[in-house]
Amino acid sequence: MPNFKRLKKRGSGDFCRCVLFDFCRCVLFDITAESGYNKYDMDEKFFGIIFRVAAPTMGETADIEILGKSMLSWVALSFGESPYAVAPYNDREPLPDQARAYLNPDYPVTVILFSDTPLITKKTVFAAVAELKSTGKNVLRLTRGFVCSTQFLMNAEKIYSAETRYFDAEDFVTAFSFKQVALISDILRNRILEYHMERGVHIEDMASAFIGCDAVIGKGVVIGPNNIIRGKTYIKDGAKILSGNMIDTCIIESGAVINSSQMTRSFIGRNTSVGPFAYIRPESVIGPDCRIGDFVEIKKSVLGRGCKVSHLTYIGDAELGEACNVGCGVVFANYDGRDKHKAKVGNRVFIGSNSNIIAPVTLADGAFIAAGSTITESVDKNALAIARARQVVKTDWDNNKFRDGGGGE
Repeated sequence: MPNFKRLKKRGSGDFCRCVLFDFCRCVLFDITAESGYNKYDMDEKFFGIIFRVAAPTMGETADIEILGKSMLSWVALSFGESPYAVAPYNDREPLPDQARAYLNPDYPVTVILFSDTPLITKKTVFAAVAELKSTGKNVLRLTRGFVCSTQFLMNAEKIYSAETRYFDAEDFVTAFSFKQVALISDILRNRILEYHMERGVHIEDMASAFIGCDAVIGKGVVIGPNNIIRGKTYIKDGAKILSGNMIDTCIIESGAVINSSQMTRSFIGRNTSVGPFAYIRPESVIGPDCRIGDFVEIKKSVLGRGCKVSHLTYIGDAELGEACNVGCGVVFANYDGRDKHKAKVGNRVFIGSNSNIIAPVTLADGAFIAAGSTITESVDKNALAIARARQVVKTDWDNNKFRDGGGGE
């Protein structure tokens, strides 16, 4: 996780680079599909083949998405780290003939599955492989699929077994219609929710919670109604995900509170609150003890510890230090029509309401931006910047048409 205590003595640029490096390392490398619902440890070596099958009313089943993954990807997860090949399927040709071109002789066992059974689990596949090895059989027939000796498949004209080995019947529910796809989606969703609840996650409404299989959620996390959590999201112990959020591939630290907001590929620090109705766009890093309020949009920016952005603000391509206050209606103008530019803001900077920060510009530590200012030049440390027209008041103004009965309808 980004270490804000370690970074706070560095300059704003170092802070940004180090935090983003730590963030990318966590999301891209530390959090894998093996960390969440899909984790199942067993030492069985085999090669897999997945046949792409079509259904009359749906066409190709392999690419149909369920909870953010294609059905073929769900089937592939059951192989764990074992290599596999994807092959076209023709129900008029013998299965060994179709499989032979894809066999890998380096693996003594081959598992054959189909793209229309996305509920198949590692537990079932690994148990079937272990049973084939222990019994010395050439073929173990599954409800839909086969576990075979690779040597047998190289020479077989057909795959035959008088006995079908039944494991978990739910694993082999087959997607031959979109009604079945809906049933499969519901089963998968509930499997994932049960997995997390058994590990100490409080899901308030199972009917409206959608959590992807790659998400890692800590103990004591509360997830309210109407939440979608996708991708390689990591929510740490004790965070609260209130109602109505869409979270995709984010790291959310302990004690954070997320309320009715949308965020993608971003980091939310410890004890930070976000929302309602905030939009955190990719590559944003929000430090600990921050407050991001309603109708705030943050894009590719870094906010240090204790920053407050309470409402109606856009921050894009910016670096803010610690304990900054950004008032209502502030816009960081980062685009000149061709290029994006960065704004750098030091520690304890106050930006008054309805101000425009025109990048590239630097606001040094302790700078104070008066409300309604449009800042186009850098502001020195502890300086006050006022960039607005002087107010003019004309008393007893005679040309007030509205006062005299105007104003339209």
